[in-house]
Amino acid sequence: MKTKRLAALSIAAALALALGMSGCTGGCSMNGSTPTPSSPGGVSGSISGSMGNSSSSSQSSSSSGSISNSPSSHPEDDLMDDLENGMDDMLDDITGEDENPDGSSASSLPGSGSGSSSEPSSATTTMGTDLGEIGALSAKGLDWGPGGPRDEKNRSQGAILYNQKYGKYDALFLAADEPVVYMTFDEGYENGLTPSFLATLKEKGVKGLFFVTYDFANREPELVKQIIAEGHVLGNHSWSHKNYSTLTPKEAAEDLMKLHDYVKENFGYEMKYFRFPSGNFSEQTLAVVQSMGYKSVFWSYAYQDWLTDKQPEAAASEEKLVKAACPGNIYLLHAVSTTNDQIMGSFIDRVRDAGYTWGDPATL
Repeated sequence: MKTKRLAALSIAAALALALGMSGCTGGCSMNGSTPTPSSPGGVSGSISGSMGNSSSSSQSSSSSGSISNSPSSHPEDDLMDDLENGMDDMLDDITGEDENPDGSSASSLPGSGSGSSSEPSSATTTMGTDLGEIGALSAKGLDWGPGGPRDEKNRSQGAILYNQKYGKYDALFLAADEPVVYMTFDEGYENGLTPSFLATLKEKGVKGLFFVTYDFANREPELVKQIIAEGHVLGNHSWSHKNYSTLTPKEAAEDLMKLHDYVKENFGYEMKYFRFPSGNFSEQTLAVVQSMGYKSVFWSYAYQDWLTDKQPEAAASEEKLVKAACPGNIYLLHAVSTTNDQIMGSFIDRVRDAGYTWGDPATL
């Protein structure tokens, strides 16, 4: 155990020196019309940001669902706190210290939330008796935001570690060790740029994976139809964009399947990829997502591109994205970013010039 602990501390020290690869986790809180950062996340202490506040006024709660009006605050000067929390998660994963936050074991089945419907849902029916087994798994909340040390192939060692640890739940942080990279977008709300992204992808012959929330699917049905019609992949980014590590297995399943059923009913499309809101997950919720027939797709690289009123400089951003290319890299970009829109074509070309193929995310 001492040897494992020493190794863990060495990795943590390396993580502390490598903040340049921090990335947003794709939040989607609602707060009027102003985008606000979501809860922090990061194996390496990444800055976790907001994927989306709707450009219109906040929704009120209804039976059809809405996104919370209570945003999570994440000032940039809290970055070091996030780093420490992320390193603690990595240390626990390596040393096997996997208790729940309150110090208890994960052997008891969490009860349903008081707001859960008593009517059987498609989620409950699908899970069946697996609910009890899932409840015995660890409910400890974990965050994801790749960065830190990279191997000789420029791959995030945190992503490799989590692939090994959580791959049994169909969780993917880095794709196969091949010269193929993947484009994914988080779509919490529309900022008028998705048509431009779609046009560039079509021009360059690249397929994308678009993770949508209920808010986006409900407000932008024509864009959802276009994404599907042009051969891209539609992914589930949750109905309500809650922190899934705080939900019971039943609550998480119902939230996921509520959007699944909505998209299937309204667009005739059956989603199979899920991205956790803000990268917050637990072993329990990974198992829930798997039991619903989904694969959890995280990401291998992201950067701070989600603040619409504080967009990063284009040339520097393009360099970051190109230099992050590695075998199996899964890029996370936010479709609200004017910078991303500006550099998209050149970024795609330069990654190809570096010897990589843009893969079809339907094969992930």
